Amino acid sequence: MPLPADVISNITKTITETDFSDMNPITSIHDTPGSDDSAKGAKQSLFNRIAAYPKRFRLGTLLTIAFVFIVVSAVGITALIGFLNCESVAGNLAGHLSDTDSELIIQHLDTYLTTPHQINQLQSDSIRLGQVPIRDQERLKLHFLELSYRFPTIEAFCYANQEDGDYSIVSSVGGMGVANETERFWGISSEFTNHSFDEFLINREGQVITKTLSLPDYDPRTRPWYQAAVDAEGPVWTPVYIWLEGVVSIDAVLPVYTDSGGLRGVLDTALTLSGIGEYLKNLTSSEEEIAIIIERSGLLIATSTDQNIFKEKNGELIRLFIQDTRDPVLEKIASHLFSGDGKREEITERQQFLSDIQGTRYLVTITPYQDPYGLDWLIILVFPESEYLGDVAKQNAVIAFLIIISIIGTSLVCILLARWITKPITVMNEHAKKIASGKWVYWNEPDRHDELGELWRSFKSMADQLQATFTSLKLSEERYYSLFESSADALLLLLGFHPVAINRAGIEMFGMSGEEIQTKDIRELFFEVGTCIGEMIESFDIVPGKEFEEKTLSRPEKGDERFLNIRLTRIPAEESSLFLAHIRDITDERKAIITIAEQKVLRESYARINMILTHLPDPTFVIDEKGTVLFWNKAIEEMTHVRSEDIIGKGDYIYGEALYGEKRPVLIDFALHPELSDNTLYPIIERSEDLFMAHIWFRKREKRRFFSIFASPLYNQEGIVIGAIESVRDITPLKMAEDGLLLANKKLSLLSSVTRHDIVNKVMISNAYLHFLLESLSDPEQAHAAAGIKSSLDEIETIISFTRIYEELGSSVPVWQDVAEKFRSAANNLDCTDVTIEIAIADIFILADPLFEKVCYNLLENALRHGETLTRITITATELSDRLQILVRDNGKGVPDDEKERIFKRGFGKNTGYGLFLVREILSLSHITIAEKGSYGNSCIMILEVLRDHFRRGDGS
Repeated sequence: MPLPADVISNITKTITETDFSDMNPITSIHDTPGSDDSAKGAKQSLFNRIAAYPKRFRLGTLLTIAFVFIVVSAVGITALIGFLNCESVAGNLAGHLSDTDSELIIQHLDTYLTTPHQINQLQSDSIRLGQVPIRDQERLKLHFLELSYRFPTIEAFCYANQEDGDYSIVSSVGGMGVANETERFWGISSEFTNHSFDEFLINREGQVITKTLSLPDYDPRTRPWYQAAVDAEGPVWTPVYIWLEGVVSIDAVLPVYTDSGGLRGVLDTALTLSGIGEYLKNLTSSEEEIAIIIERSGLLIATSTDQNIFKEKNGELIRLFIQDTRDPVLEKIASHLFSGDGKREEITERQQFLSDIQGTRYLVTITPYQDPYGLDWLIILVFPESEYLGDVAKQNAVIAFLIIISIIGTSLVCILLARWITKPITVMNEHAKKIASGKWVYWNEPDRHDELGELWRSFKSMADQLQATFTSLKLSEERYYSLFESSADALLLLLGFHPVAINRAGIEMFGMSGEEIQTKDIRELFFEVGTCIGEMIESFDIVPGKEFEEKTLSRPEKGDERFLNIRLTRIPAEESSLFLAHIRDITDERKAIITIAEQKVLRESYARINMILTHLPDPTFVIDEKGTVLFWNKAIEEMTHVRSEDIIGKGDYIYGEALYGEKRPVLIDFALHPELSDNTLYPIIERSEDLFMAHIWFRKREKRRFFSIFASPLYNQEGIVIGAIESVRDITPLKMAEDGLLLANKKLSLLSSVTRHDIVNKVMISNAYLHFLLESLSDPEQAHAAAGIKSSLDEIETIISFTRIYEELGSSVPVWQDVAEKFRSAANNLDCTDVTIEIAIADIFILADPLFEKVCYNLLENALRHGETLTRITITATELSDRLQILVRDNGKGVPDDEKERIFKRGFGKNTGYGLFLVREILSLSHITIAEKGSYGNSCIMILEVLRDHFRRGDGS
């Protein structure tokens, strides 16, 4: 790009006068002027790159894309709104139809299910008025027979007498199967049949045809339907049941009372539910539409499909649950109803939702149905989306076709319009490119008089002026480039953010020629060097009057780190931002300075570490990976009477001989070589990650001492083991104090045990005398006083029992215990027949008092005792950053908020008052806390928190 002569002169002056001697190779890029705004500059650079992205495309392409985008967006949004509106209207209509069908089913159920109870009530009134001969079995048979033919949906009519257990029934189903239209089955149990149940096939006139069944010792008063009526003391439904012949029925029962209120007997009207299924089939308009009625438990009542509501298993007919069907639609509904505990129980009003089943969307409506006699059913209607969106989809397809045709036509018009606008601009762009490459072309007069024609004339005038000045600049450019190319430092000339030229040194440094960089942004070149130069250019706009800026940065190159010093100088130029960048490789100078500084720091660090280890009060020594002694401090010299100069540099387990009198591996060798198996020296070796610990008694100079020994491997910067260190600490006084405490504790325990045994014997004797005294006392006041004495003695026994347990607290050191195993052992000692205990913990050990199993037992026993509605107890564990949480959660009644802390106090509670108090006391010995965090009325959650160093995984972690 040709430059003015004054600009070239300023560039030459800048290059020749620049002094690089003051470049500081240690200067950090964060310590130079203007670096505080680097983050802001980076954000602006990112924004500029995003904003410049559309500029890469041709104007015609951008205009075409813009026009087509506007048309497609407008038409597409309009079509989408119309489509969604159609779907919304159709969906609302389908929901209204579903509600209407649900109401029709409810009306049918009200009529269908009211009839049996009305019949029972009429018969009860007739019995009270003496119109039904309940004591005359023959007339009662004819009465029930007439009702059976009058109400064909009723399966059976029967009556059982309370006084003598007489029973009579007329049914359409008997031992021979389902009766035809003219025959029925009559059953009787009375003194006449010796109270066995005899069944007969009868004709329309009530005449006996043949005997079909005989059951001995039949007493209807013991039957569930009879007891249900007596317990309800009014009309009620029995549960749904299935006859052997596959007939699904439900009984309406009603107790009959005398005028004085005494129970006379029970009426039973059995209703077949087949009529409900037929009604549902007639109500649905297509095979894909489904209507179904279920109980809250999920048992099928009736369905509009061919799905059986029962199946045969081991020769017995059992009812099906909705989730047991193989119909994918019903299985999907079942998963919705049973996806959470008690979700179906929460349905108290009509619900509607959409569900995808095997690629088809369905509208599902669930309506609860209840009657005054105890029924609690769910009515479910399922409509396929195609039923109410089929016409909408066809109409939308036609609209979509018309929209596509209109978009194609409009797009063609937009393309022609964009070409008409951009044609002269394209020609001017081609002419400008030729001028930029040094080729001068002839600009003819435009045939347009709009804004583009005026722009053409302006470009023609500019081209003529550039051609006139080009020759005068050529000589100045040659002098500038000669000085520019001969510089030993990399030089880069920039016009704003755009590189203009780069010298030979720059090409060698970055491997890119001037032609490759002239069309790009400096921030996109040379990796972090280009980014740094871009930030420096931005800082000139922030600080007016600044002449230059300097930064030092590092960059990786061929596995090595190179350091570059960058100085950016503003070159004076009219109406342009021209910069000259000097880039010098200062890696060698910087490395020399850093090496000197590192050597000094290393010497100081070594001297400091040597001084610390030498004066360390614990005997300490260090060996390398071959077992050669590298360090032997003063404390271990005094302990072993072996001087450091006599042992440093030697190997072959010489340190073992100095410590234990023989050349052998010691704990430091286990740290260096964990695979060693010879451990005859130490009773036990503990390991926590890389730290090895051991404790040992041994005699040194006629004195028996107890030492605590620690050893750990040493690593270099690459993580390779280069040696190990071992420290020995004499803890004989602490060990002797610990043994003394244990002995004192045993003596105190023995004294407490003897005293407690004597007290218990005396209490037993007092209880015996008190028992004889209570038997001889006749005065109520004296008996009451004696009872008070006995209660006090019982409390004394409770307190003595508590002291037996409390005496064991702290008598043994904490041990590692399997949490899951302790909870399982505690659960096995409890009666958990009606409660599920789930232990979701595996391979977690905690360091706790040996009485920890008592804690587990008390927590589970407390939940079982006070949970009331308890059905499940779950034990889980959560590992946090600094602790372990063990959660004992149950779904019982929970603990009131004002008692959450009081339950751990001694004497509080409905039982002994010591259970949770003991739990907290036992846990506190191992620094384990416990608190109750449950929600009163819903759950009880006991949270045990264990410190980080008091728990571990079973695999050793």
